[in-house]
Amino acid sequence: MKNLILKWCGLTPSFIGEVIRISVREEILKQREENIELVTNRLNNSYDIDGMSSKLDDMHWSIQDLERGYNDLEDMKDKLEDIEDNLEGTDLDKVQELDDRLTELLAGYKLEVKLTQENY
Repeated sequence: MKNLILKWCGLTPSFIGEVIRISVREEILKQREENIELVTNRLNNSYDIDGMSSKLDDMHWSIQDLERGYNDLEDMKDKLEDIEDNLEGTDLDKVQELDDRLTELLAGYKLEVKLTQENY
């Protein structure tokens, strides 16, 4: 009689089994989420995960800044090479001659500096 009433209500054994499976699946998912939350909280309490994450983000941006700076240095190097190429054959020879003459004139001289303390 019980089976006949269940069948009349549309509650066949396969339907009841499916409802039970869905209920068990939901319970397993709920338990899994609780376990993940528990593990995350324990790790965060033990190792300060949020602080580490913040430090990693800071390091990431520091590396980005360094890479950008390296590219800026490369750009400056290229610009300096362009300037050197443009200046070749100009007055640099005269500047070099002047530097050589000043070096010859100052050869043998020594610069001596004496500091004295004055009392006021």
